[in-house]
This record gives sequence, C-alpha cells and structure tokens, in this order.
Amino acid sequence: MKLRLGGDFVIDSEVSPWNVEGLRVCIFGGPGSGKSWTAALLAEQWLDQGGTICVFEPRAEYHTLKEKYEVVVFGGPYSRDADFLPVAPKVYAKALVEDGISMIFYTEDVEEEEKLIKFTVAFIKHVLKLQELHKRPVLLIVEEAQEYCPLSTRGRQAPPWIYGRMIKAFKDCFLQGRKLNVSTIALSPRPQEVNFTIRQLANLTFYGKFSPQDIGYIERECFKYYRQKGEYSKAAIYSAKDLLDLKTGKWLVIYEKEAKFIKVTEPRKTPHGAETPKLTYTVQPKPTTKLTLNSLAKTIKEALEKQQKEESELEKAKRRIKQLEQQLQEQNKEIEKLQTALEVAGKIKIEPLQPTQVNHSVIIQEITKTIPDIIQKLEYILSLAERGTPSKLKLEPYQQGELVERLYQTWAPKMPSKCARRIYKFLLDNLGAKYTKAQIGIQLGYKTTSGTFNGAISFLKQNNLIKTDGRLYWAHVPWRLE
Repeated sequence: MKLRLGGDFVIDSEVSPWNVEGLRVCIFGGPGSGKSWTAALLAEQWLDQGGTICVFEPRAEYHTLKEKYEVVVFGGPYSRDADFLPVAPKVYAKALVEDGISMIFYTEDVEEEEKLIKFTVAFIKHVLKLQELHKRPVLLIVEEAQEYCPLSTRGRQAPPWIYGRMIKAFKDCFLQGRKLNVSTIALSPRPQEVNFTIRQLANLTFYGKFSPQDIGYIERECFKYYRQKGEYSKAAIYSAKDLLDLKTGKWLVIYEKEAKFIKVTEPRKTPHGAETPKLTYTVQPKPTTKLTLNSLAKTIKEALEKQQKEESELEKAKRRIKQLEQQLQEQNKEIEKLQTALEVAGKIKIEPLQPTQVNHSVIIQEITKTIPDIIQKLEYILSLAERGTPSKLKLEPYQQGELVERLYQTWAPKMPSKCARRIYKFLLDNLGAKYTKAQIGIQLGYKTTSGTFNGAISFLKQNNLIKTDGRLYWAHVPWRLE
C-alpha cells in the first residue's frame, strides 16, 4: 500500500518502519484541524488499492465515501443501509474479512456504553482470528479513541475491567497487525486522555492545531516522551507552542527517528461528510453485497431475539431471588413477634383472686379454650428451632444448586480475570466451608503472592461476593445460604 498525503511524504508499506512493524497511526488535533478529513483521504487511497475499511464513528462523517466506493453504513442519520445493533459481532467480522465488505458503524445509536464496548472487543477479536487465514488488507479507523482506550476510567458508566478488555483488544491490533495485515488509525482531539501504551505503540503520529489551553498537556504528556528517548533529534527542536498557529491540514509528523511538518495537499475524491451530509449515489451495491447484507440482517435478528430471551430469563431469576428474600424477611418478622409475645407472657404475674370472687367454672372454661392455642404456637416455635432461624434456613439441594449456578452465570462475565472466576466457582462449589488464602491457592494452583491472585480476591471482596474474617474466606450469597 502507498498512501500519499502531499509533497514527498508517502506512507509506503514496503518501506521501513512500516514493512517491519506494520502501520499504526495516531492522529491528534483540536476541532477543525483536519483529523477526519485526513483519515478519510487515507481510507479512499486504501480502497483504491483493493483494501477493506472499517470505521467506528460517533458522528456521521464517513458516509460520503459511498459516492465513489461500495461501503455499507450501519446506523446514523444519512445513507444508512441497516440499523447498527451491537449483537453477533462474529457475523459482522466475517462480512468484513471473508466477503470484503467495507463498513461504517455509527456508534451514537448504541445508548448503553457497556454493550458497545463488549461488541467492539468481540468484533476486533474475531477480525484478528479470521485474518490468520485470509490476510485481507484491512484498515480500522476509530474516531474519538479516548472513548475506547481512555487513560483513566474514572467517571465512566462501564466498570474498569470492561475498558481493560477494550484496551487489550487495541493493543492486539497494534502489536499483531503487521502479521495479520490489519492497520489501525486512532483519532482524538485530546491525546492526553488516550491510554499511554496505545499512544506509544503508534509508529506514525500526527499532531495538528491545538488551542492554548491544551499546549501544556501536549508538551508534558506527549513531547516529553520523545525527548526522553533521545532518538528524535528533530523533535527536540519543536515545542508544543509550534502547534498553535498551524492551519487546517498541516501536521507535525513523527515517525521512526524523524519529525517534520507536512501539509496535506492530495485532493479527496468524495465530499467531506462533516460539511456535506447528503450525497448522490454513483456506486450501486453488488449482488454479492446485497446477499451478504440480507444474510447479516437475518442472523442479527435471530441473535437479538436470543439475547432478549436470555435477558428475560435473567430478569425472572432476579425476581424469584427477590421473592425468596422477601419471604425470609417476613418469616424473620413473624418469629420476632412470637419471641416477643413469649417474653411478655413470661413476665406477667397472675394475682390470686379473693375467695369471694372465685368462679371455678369460668376459670376452667377459659383455660380449656386457651391451652390448644398455646400448644399450637409452641409447636410452631419448636419446629422453627429444629430447622434453624431464617438466616440459617437451608434450601433443598436442587434449589440451592440452581440459585448458586444462576449467581455464578450472572457474575462470571463481569469478572476481570480467569483467576477471579475460578476462586469464586471454587468457594460456591464448597458453600459453607471456609479456607485460608494458602488453601485456596493450593487447590487452584495459584501463588498467593501474585498480583493476579490478590487482584481477584480484592475484586470479589469489593463486590461482596466473598466474606472474610481476616484469615478465612468463604462465599457470600444474598439469600443467606451460608
């Protein structure tokens, strides 16, 4: 692939460093610096040379590529071919890799942040796996990269470990891309908010125009790294302040041991989506593309129905658990009332009646009526004592096993590591038993001094899935089976 931007600056996949490392691009610049325009120019040239592209965009900008190229748009307000539903990621990946269908995902249609991240992680994983066989030239373009690979997860809706999986997926793209013929372009207006490792794995970085309030961050968080490496002799000359007066489409480009200013002069073949929302189609989809889209729509519909059914079953299980908890609470209250009544009855003093007031027949009648009721209540209390108080009630084995399994299935996908899942499963399988860290480590084959093991224990404690007295650990379940 040869991607020309302007003048004598050409990105040639056959030339160092890209022939050895693959193409890993980061484009950083403030609003209006030309990030999306430059990325779309590279996408056009990629398509011209027989490559396939995949774009993740939060705003409609790349749909104008359809004026000259066969690109499928999922979601968005313009040129939509089908809705973007974050299910069945493998189906989308197969269409991209096996059928060579270029696609654009309009991510703003997905309201739940966690669903989008899980879809993207699985999609990238399947693309890389399929590329082991096909080796199709694929260009992945990710707008607003700080939303996928943030430097910090503080204030995010999704849990931190969800973002950990996302960051790993992009690292895999950057590190394994050359072998699998996958190139990546990550764009962001705030490089200081993008994961540090992702930034430093890039072997071609564009810095465009920034506003004054960002210059300090760029100097401290970005340029400092190049100067510390001592390899970028020219980069040491430049200061972040040099980025203040850059015009749109002009960049400070840093790659290998070079750093220089370039201006993008190559013309676009399609209108810029940010300025031209509507377009006139000149390229009609091929019959094979239509067939793939129909198959894709059918598979996605089936996957969506399956997901909705699973979510419905999960809600039923949650409601059943809530009902059981309420029943236990009601039984607790009933026993407290009975215990209070017995305590009060034991404290009542019966004053003897004066002989003149004694009516033996009336007393005998009252005692006769009262005794059966007292006996019934005592028998009930004794039966509860034999079974244990509600906080110690035991369910039938099949009920306990079913509830424990549902609890594990609910939490396992949310756990940050295999170690956490194994520890939790082990303690659930041995519900009621208590173990030291050393005993758990021996049973599962982990070193108790490792960060993985201690991180897993910490996660389980924070989410109230296990309990500890400081020495022993055991599984905790909300319906109090322990």
